[in-house]
Amino acid sequence: MRVNCRRVAFLILVAYFVISCYTGFLLIQRRRARAAYEYQRIQGLTEFSDEHGNYLENPGIQSQYRHQFQRILWNLEDDQSVVAMGNKTKPQFVVEIWGKAAISLYLWQHIFDAELGPRMGGVWSYGTKRFQNIEFRLRTGPGVTPSKVPKDTQNLVLTLNVRDFTKIDPAKAWLDALAGFPQLKNVAVILLGNEQCDNEWIKPYLVTNKGPVKCVFVVYDSPDVDNKIFYQWPLGVATYRNFPKVKSAFIPTSIQRKHMCNYMGTIYVNSSRQVLLDLLTTPKMKDRCYVKVRHKWLPDETEHSRDNYLKVLAHSDLTFNPVGMNAECYRIYEALSYGSIPVIEDVLTPGNCGNSSGFSVSAPHRLLKAEKAPVIFIKDWQKDLPSILDKEANMTLEQKSKRRKDVLLWYENFKAKMRKHFVSVIQEKFFGVDQFL
Repeated sequence: MRVNCRRVAFLILVAYFVISCYTGFLLIQRRRARAAYEYQRIQGLTEFSDEHGNYLENPGIQSQYRHQFQRILWNLEDDQSVVAMGNKTKPQFVVEIWGKAAISLYLWQHIFDAELGPRMGGVWSYGTKRFQNIEFRLRTGPGVTPSKVPKDTQNLVLTLNVRDFTKIDPAKAWLDALAGFPQLKNVAVILLGNEQCDNEWIKPYLVTNKGPVKCVFVVYDSPDVDNKIFYQWPLGVATYRNFPKVKSAFIPTSIQRKHMCNYMGTIYVNSSRQVLLDLLTTPKMKDRCYVKVRHKWLPDETEHSRDNYLKVLAHSDLTFNPVGMNAECYRIYEALSYGSIPVIEDVLTPGNCGNSSGFSVSAPHRLLKAEKAPVIFIKDWQKDLPSILDKEANMTLEQKSKRRKDVLLWYENFKAKMRKHFVSVIQEKFFGVDQFL
């Protein structure tokens, strides 16, 4: 009887193991199928038009057009040096990244070009990426709490969202909880800061005030940026709305786009956005640009509204960016990812944003100006926009094609430079290395 019980127990264990493996296999296959579907859907949004602006539907013709432009070879000279050591040796340092803001996905997927996978049934996501002797480990999702993250963490980058004041207390709670990690030596913060650049609350946590935080990568034109403790960081794309990682090398550059320009966004009363909308709906302008607006901001998008937005970006030569609560907006980087030129209102918004000793150029958009971004800055929509559109109408397809390639190349190099800058700062602040080798 004892032998039979052991045999039954063994068979149950084997069956459980087989079922677990099969379930895991099905989950992986489902995830791959979903990823393939998403990739094909996003690629479909960039299907292009002929010289008359008609969308091409014949797959053979599409393939012919797609191979007419040279595949862009990004100038990522740092890639080989950054990943030179590969994964054959044990990393000298491990840096945890805990993502409590969607901007962590912009760092991970767009800047680091890294992958994520589900953990604990999707309660959180996890990924690793190695640069020379540092292995970065991202953990993000609702399951990332002070009680669930590794207690033996020594080096940490914490991403926080405090765009509005209601999120300051949760951010403080995270920073206060770091006292419960006995082996923690180094802390940096990526901060999606307040849109009025009011981030005074974090200063007591800085190492200069005997706090744990050695440096802060902050979004928006904060006057605190000094390139010693505070470093300016790009807002990036709206990953919280599932804006995809666009494969720039497969964006068609030598075909006629359907729209000369577009404006899609939320209209605020008595704002320059209303001025722009009034201008674009005049009889002279209304047929030149694609316009779709709403009068109430919504945090989420439907799949249909997001796909329409992506398709318009992919088929527009210019994308208008009037100021909102802050001069910097996701639309700038989203347009760049599709080779559409952002036309940006170069006006400071109310608040504390402004110049700093860390930059030689003036706010707003210090980072874009310092990196000589291929954008068009505009001070007054009514005065400046008509001449911009007239100039655009006189451009040849060859000129537009070259410009698109330049835009896509600049954006890829910009992300590579931000990656190298980020890792270099971590090297210096955490491990005392003066530069990223």
